[in-house]
Amino acid sequence: MSKERALRRAERQAVTAQRLELHQQRQAAEAARRRRRARWQALTGRRRGNQSPGGRLTARRKERRAVIASALLVVVVLTYLMTRSFAMVVGVLLVAAIAVPALAAAFLDRSRR
Repeated sequence: MSKERALRRAERQAVTAQRLELHQQRQAAEAARRRRRARWQALTGRRRGNQSPGGRLTARRKERRAVIASALLVVVVLTYLMTRSFAMVVGVLLVAAIAVPALAAAFLDRSRR
């Protein structure tokens, strides 16, 4: 009977040691993630994914981005259908990269009204 108990105890201890090792590996991985994130925040000077004061996108911002994205998609598709030229589509996208932020600030920014 004592050999069986000793064997069961050894098995339990082995399982416990495996769990402890796995737990330590997870903690080390989490600490490494935190260090990488802190390094990234130190390099950029801001928190990643923090687009608004509350730390998340508000419904108004999501709606504004959806309007801009859908309008840009319509313009790109119409440009391709009318010209059948990828060069024109790339040109429209380059112009949009410059014009969209200015137009969004001018027409969709409600904070200045």
